[in-house]
Amino acid sequence: MEETVSIEFGQSVPQQVVSLSDEEFLQAIHWKSKPSGDLMKGAQTGDLSRFIKGLSSRLKETAKQKKQGKHAADMLWASLWSEETDEETCRTSDLIKLIKSIRESSAKNKKKSKDGKQKKTPELSWDEVSRLLRGWLSQVTTSEPLRPYELLLLTEVLENVGYRLAPAALVSVWRQCLFAAASLCFNLEETDFSETSEDQVILVSGELPWRLSFLFSDISGAKNFRQLGQQNLRDCFFDRTDNDGTPHADYLPRIDFWLATLTRSLFIGQVWKKPVWDQEALERFQWSVEKLVAACDVSGKIALCPTHSVEHLGLLAFAAYFAELPGRSAERLYLKSLFVDEKKRPSFLIQAEDESSCQSDWSALALMRNYWSDAANLVLVSWNGALPELSLSAMGKTLFGGRWDFSLIADGKEITGDGEWSCVCWSSDADADYLELQMDLESGYRLERQILLPRNQHFVFLSDIVTGTEAANLEYRSMIPVTSGIASSLDGETHEMVLKTKGLSARVFPIGLSQERDFFQPGSLTLNDESQLVLQQQVSKSTGLYAPLIIDWEPGLKRKPADWTSLTVSEGGNISARDEASGHRLRIGKHQLLVYRSLKKGAQGRAVLGHHTNYESVIGRFDTDGELIPLLFVE
Repeated sequence: MEETVSIEFGQSVPQQVVSLSDEEFLQAIHWKSKPSGDLMKGAQTGDLSRFIKGLSSRLKETAKQKKQGKHAADMLWASLWSEETDEETCRTSDLIKLIKSIRESSAKNKKKSKDGKQKKTPELSWDEVSRLLRGWLSQVTTSEPLRPYELLLLTEVLENVGYRLAPAALVSVWRQCLFAAASLCFNLEETDFSETSEDQVILVSGELPWRLSFLFSDISGAKNFRQLGQQNLRDCFFDRTDNDGTPHADYLPRIDFWLATLTRSLFIGQVWKKPVWDQEALERFQWSVEKLVAACDVSGKIALCPTHSVEHLGLLAFAAYFAELPGRSAERLYLKSLFVDEKKRPSFLIQAEDESSCQSDWSALALMRNYWSDAANLVLVSWNGALPELSLSAMGKTLFGGRWDFSLIADGKEITGDGEWSCVCWSSDADADYLELQMDLESGYRLERQILLPRNQHFVFLSDIVTGTEAANLEYRSMIPVTSGIASSLDGETHEMVLKTKGLSARVFPIGLSQERDFFQPGSLTLNDESQLVLQQQVSKSTGLYAPLIIDWEPGLKRKPADWTSLTVSEGGNISARDEASGHRLRIGKHQLLVYRSLKKGAQGRAVLGHHTNYESVIGRFDTDGELIPLLFVE
């Protein structure tokens, strides 16, 4: 063995280390202090038996330490939360299968024998586990080294059951993990993450250094490695969240992987009594968790995020606990209520001091929630891509979810946009949450979108507004993503549609169209084969159009007669054209809604249905005396 070979964190790891015998490998380790005890003394002298004795003792204590505290048992194999079933290689998949078998073997599953005694029934013996691990490790070479997720999985094996492995397997796993950890430490600053998903960046640069530094805490440079991981966890977290903790919309499709990494890191900090966050970071993480819980519908799923390897509800519960959210907070109580089986779950309404709705320009994300309840309504909107994404959960049933598409044709020419959406208005108060988005289109056109969710009523208001500079024949289609499995039925005479799923019936009113279907009146409302709710409107020789839609699921109104009409809007005694201002009224039973939008700024105030206004947008309902009670005024 060459004297120049040294294994420590922060230094280059020579490739010849791979060819060293176990004894030579151990003697090449540079410890942080003068060797003492069986672990370090055995390694220093190349006494493999003594080293294994010290290592087994250390790992047994680690396993015991990890089992202390609330939720510890649930967190032992939390690395499996990051399993990607569609993207894993065969080698990684084989390791995952093996670790799931190890999890079963280490679990205290007991079955009663005929004489009533309890006995353990492991899936595999530990000798068999050890043999399989060594066989798997034989696939790891200098040209095909351990991948980051494989390293995380093996780290968890060492932490949880390392002391149970056969000596040869224990040394092999420990050696491979140390070599990979030291290599990661030296190469981390030069690693190109440009093609790596954000959750993988934080796993590789933050969680792994943080976690491995505790496993190899006696080796020189481990403390600096830990501090590097801790700083990267903090930097990655702050770089990817707004000041109020709102995660960027870019990460929503994989937000569960991202949250899993942070939650595991907090747990490991608790195990070793070394907090990963300072107070500022902890508070910001608490805000992030609060927002993700608020984005969780009654089914336990985070809106606009597919379910991967871990159920969102359980992940959020663990994140809320390790984020130290108060046990009586609305978020913790809400999650606790959702753990009750749906068939046995009583109705609940949780009081909260603050509204949970929020919006972030930087994150390109808006969350609208009326209450913490089993019958809550929830809307999540993101606009970070070429098209906004919309999710609607109505009384706990997911109604919409996906990209909100559109099509505009002006005088036979298709008009497209630049994909740069911006939020031009956000309002959240005791009456409603309101969001308005905007994007510039070709040929001087502009597309604006309105989303309103009232606080105390069961409906949502959606609209598209197209404005241009030159009059043209316009044909517009708004395509809203309906959740698969939703059935639809169209009224025989009107444009009203009903969307149905178990436990929910939602009536859809295209109030910009005439109520009665008429061959001579262009426009339609349909549900196409791609599960898109398609609202089509046409206007002739116009500079703009207004395409509003109201979806109502109020249980007491689902069988009430409904009618709607477009209203006359006047300005200074003169009737305003449809491309200048648009007004509409919807009546369901005794409930009436007024919708008004100015498409062109008037020289003075306008009047609609006896209501005079200088506002650009008005949405409100009429009381029994005919007085307008506003839900929204937008200047």
